[in-house]
Amino acid sequence: MNLKGKTVLITGGRRVGGELALQLAERGACVAMTYHTSREAIEATISQVVQRGGQGFAVQADLSKGDQAENAVARIFERFERLDVLVNMASVYQRTPFATLQPGDFDAMIAANLAAPYHSAVASAKRMLLGAADPESGLKGKIVNICDWAVDRPYKDYLPYLVAKGGLVTMTLTLAKELAPHVAVNAVLPAMIDPPVGLSDSAKKAVIDATPLGRSGTPSDVNNLILYLLEGTDYATGGLFRVDGGRFLGTDSDAE
Repeated sequence: MNLKGKTVLITGGRRVGGELALQLAERGACVAMTYHTSREAIEATISQVVQRGGQGFAVQADLSKGDQAENAVARIFERFERLDVLVNMASVYQRTPFATLQPGDFDAMIAANLAAPYHSAVASAKRMLLGAADPESGLKGKIVNICDWAVDRPYKDYLPYLVAKGGLVTMTLTLAKELAPHVAVNAVLPAMIDPPVGLSDSAKKAVIDATPLGRSGTPSDVNNLILYLLEGTDYATGGLFRVDGGRFLGTDSDAE
């Protein structure tokens, strides 16, 4: 897919999504971003897109609510008169030890990490299907969902989060079947990208020690893969692409 003149919606994504937005703008894409509470960060990114000569648009919405997701997508479609790509990046990562689990933990993780991307994808795909098919690929759009490498090798203390992300993997596969041959749907499954603020040095070391490639990831590690799925190939759908430094493989210490 040639991204020039296409409209790309990125949900959330303050760090990784911000870098991706600028890379898309450099390729001539119109960039829309949604936010729930991170207005300042998202609008700052859109301002950078515009300052660099691109077209950008920020929309506030609680995407876990279907009507708000539909309204946000409708506003973006009205603004740019097309929608070609959705990158479902908005996510909430919350530690919830089993001993202290509350019913609300499940509800919150499902809302942020499954309901929101579901409603965004359904609303976006309906708009994509209204567009003309690319004469070479036959595609009318692409969706990339950001999941988590640990859905197939879960770790402790994140039960509701990983259940939701596992549902997102299933959603990716199901949408790929539902929307073929018009919309390609894939998922990227990263491990830790740029250690989050507040993570202790010992926790960072533990993650790196468990990563065969010996480092944490960077936004570029994820975004280069997303860009490949968008512009590097039109023959991938239903794919689950790990970018985890080998975390899924484990380390020698796992066998001891």
